[in-house]
Amino acid sequence: MDKGWPERWWTTALCALALAGLVFYDVWKVVENLAGPRVDGWDLLGRCLGGSLFALMAVATAHRAVVLRRGAGAVGAGTRAEG
Repeated sequence: MDKGWPERWWTTALCALALAGLVFYDVWKVVENLAGPRVDGWDLLGRCLGGSLFALMAVATAHRAVVLRRGAGAVGAGTRAEG
């Protein structure tokens, strides 16, 4: 294990997918907030900042999954990737 990342690319890809789900939920709640009769500014700010943070984490995790997938090589080869 390297720096707390999962060793297998598919595990890392599942983590990225879960983070993308959180981003989708935050976007849904922002749209719901904006469509309401009163806009709650604090909730809107929190959802936007939280969604942005989760989006950055999802992109970094997806990048790590791609690096692991490219480094996996042949079936049965080691799953650790440098980088």
